[in-house]
Amino acid sequence: MIYIQIKDSYRANAFLLLVKSGFPVVCLPGKRYGVREEHLKILRRKRIPFKKLNASKIPMPEPTLAL
Repeated sequence: MIYIQIKDSYRANAFLLLVKSGFPVVCLPGKRYGVREEHLKILRRKRIPFKKLNASKIPMPEPTLAL
């Protein structure tokens, strides 16, 4: 999994493209997304700027119990 951040002005369109790709997208706090290499190809093709993040520095959310 590759973690990215997308600029605010592009985020809505980018997220729609990612979801329509058919591959799962992981949404994380702090406007971060876990994507696959296929997603990066789509974003590059559509010229949507993104920033790759260091996976070891991203805190993963703790699971919660269902009530």
